[in-house]
Amino acid sequence: METSLKYITHFISNLIIWVIVFSAGNIHAQLFGDELDSLEQQRLENIKILKANPPVQEKVDDKINQHRLLMLSHEWWGIPTYTEQDRINKALDSRYKPYNTTLENSDWRNKSGVFYRNSTRIQRKQSASLTTVTSKKVPHTVFGWHPYWKGDTYKTYNYKLLTHIAYYGYEVNPFTGGYDNFEAINEFISSDLIMTAHLDTCKVLLTVSNRGYNNHEIFFTSEPEVQANLIDSLRYLLLVTGADGIDINFEEVPINYKSNFIDFVKDLSYAIREDNFDYTVTMSVPVYDKDNVYDLAKLKPWVDYFIISGYNFHIQPTQLKEGPLAPLLTKDASVRGTQFLYKIYTTLDQLLASPYNISDVTLEQSEEYEKKLMDSLNYHIRWIYRNLEYKPFDLTDILNTIKITKDHLGRPMWMTPQINRLLKKTNCIGILSQNYDASRDDEGVGFFIFKPKKDSLVFKEFDLFENITVSADVDSQLFDLNSLVQVYKDKIGQEHISSLILGLPYHGAVWYKDRRGDKDFEGYMPYSEILRLSERGRSTIKYDKATHTLNATVRDSLGGVYKIYFDNSTSLAHKYDFAIDQGLGGVGMWALGADYAHTDLWSTIEDCFYSKRVWNEEGNNYQSATVEKGNKMGFTIQYLLKRFSGIIFATLIFITIFICISFGFSVLDWKVRDVLFYSGAFRIFYLVLFTIVILVLGNYLGWFHNKSVTFAIGTGLGLLLTWAASNMVENRHQKLP
Repeated sequence: METSLKYITHFISNLIIWVIVFSAGNIHAQLFGDELDSLEQQRLENIKILKANPPVQEKVDDKINQHRLLMLSHEWWGIPTYTEQDRINKALDSRYKPYNTTLENSDWRNKSGVFYRNSTRIQRKQSASLTTVTSKKVPHTVFGWHPYWKGDTYKTYNYKLLTHIAYYGYEVNPFTGGYDNFEAINEFISSDLIMTAHLDTCKVLLTVSNRGYNNHEIFFTSEPEVQANLIDSLRYLLLVTGADGIDINFEEVPINYKSNFIDFVKDLSYAIREDNFDYTVTMSVPVYDKDNVYDLAKLKPWVDYFIISGYNFHIQPTQLKEGPLAPLLTKDASVRGTQFLYKIYTTLDQLLASPYNISDVTLEQSEEYEKKLMDSLNYHIRWIYRNLEYKPFDLTDILNTIKITKDHLGRPMWMTPQINRLLKKTNCIGILSQNYDASRDDEGVGFFIFKPKKDSLVFKEFDLFENITVSADVDSQLFDLNSLVQVYKDKIGQEHISSLILGLPYHGAVWYKDRRGDKDFEGYMPYSEILRLSERGRSTIKYDKATHTLNATVRDSLGGVYKIYFDNSTSLAHKYDFAIDQGLGGVGMWALGADYAHTDLWSTIEDCFYSKRVWNEEGNNYQSATVEKGNKMGFTIQYLLKRFSGIIFATLIFITIFICISFGFSVLDWKVRDVLFYSGAFRIFYLVLFTIVILVLGNYLGWFHNKSVTFAIGTGLGLLLTWAASNMVENRHQKLP
């Protein structure tokens, strides 16, 4: 009985325990829920909803299929993904808006602009060099855009240096053909821009803009009245304002609307020239146009100038790529050294106080004053150092000498009271320099006759000059301005190359990399703001000689890095000369006003297009005042020797080795030895030969730095070897029977 009672008690206790456990599980599930069960329940409910509403399921399937198709299109046909297309659209659209970021300090916008045209130093040159403007013999087209958001900064432009200015303000409403920005058009009608430009014989155009696939699709598929309304609106604005033509800026026109686009350009050009045959029509063309939508062969009868958008190299068909906006490849940049130059107007004491080398000095005083100054400086130098070697008749060498030497008290010589008084009252134009070796100096041959010359790059911005470093990593496969210009020259034909204008940037592209290494495109920064970052010492500047572009690096407080790719007066001057050498019609700048309160870019235009141009009667055009190609370095034997110095040196080495081996076998015969060393003429020949070998070898290995020492050592060794060889031969003859 007791046993049965014990079993019953044990059974009841186990039952109670199971009931408690089960109840606790239910309570836990009710209180906290089972995550897996809830997810599964949600999924089942979603399936029920989709089954109850088939169109929703179809939409989901369509989205998935569209995404798969887009990824396959990106992989097979080079069509960008949605994300990349958004970045490309951002890069395209943000150029046409004021740039605003945490990097920018807006206080500078409130300062009054510098009127470059009021500079008396430059104005005198302009009056002399631009007399041909009124006779319509303008050397080249100098084209600039004035965006409507720049306001009245057009009052600071030097129109004497411009042939055309385009007011960017007519943004097309694709539904009606009218304009979207009423304030911009009202500003174009009521402002003094056109009158101011016409006073200096500069033509004013109105830019009509339509961008993006959707806008083009709407515009070209709408009723014909929409295009007619746009043409009539433009004709009215030209007649009311007295402007001189239209600038067409239709970006990303789809291939399926190519014929519609060409027909529209024909109709527009024909219509406005019915009102005035002298109206000018220009058109912007893209960097990449694989479908030949902008067919220059068909458009050139209706368009006067095609402006190549040479500032969009970072916007590629399938992606937005970090890099320079307008690269101009120089393939031998890595084997050439670099000399950065900066011209400064100052006094001699301030010139010597700078930490840079002095390359050249021109005094603003008379020649007689210069001679007396050199005599005085030479006297002080010789009074302190009687045997110091320098050039006493070269003012630059004299100044460099007193800059690096010290007096008896340990002070720099130029700071001694007697010398400093002379320097303070002497005004000068000095050329400061910084020198950098080639980034791949080992590729050059060590012979002094083969070593490439350094590239001299002149800076107009001192803040860039003092912070500059150099790089020259050449990418020979890079698509650059050389390739782009050649593409459009082939399209338009040799006879119409002068209708091409090379567009270049006055802004920089800003990229940001955070602490995790993620990069993103931030937008564009005006040239003036980039200089402000340099003035405050917030950025480090690097000049890329391989592409003739610059980049600035700025670090923020969060550990991120801003990198800005831009052009300055130095790189733009190089590209201006490139456009002229290619025979193009001129250059265009997007956009004027980005250099607010700085005159460096204006003076660069003057230097490249007006100060150095001469009229060529045979060619009936303006050309650079330079030597003929036959006398240039690139077309001479000396340059070819430098360029192919590696091949030449290797060939000479092999020839020398085989000659030495042959000579070694030959001298084993005593008759050959007797012939070679018995004659006095041969001994003189050996003397000269050994001297040359020692000189070349010593120069290659860097043994000699003094020419006199080099010559003395070479001559001495040659005499010694010849004497030793002669004694050996004479002793051998004496032993013969």
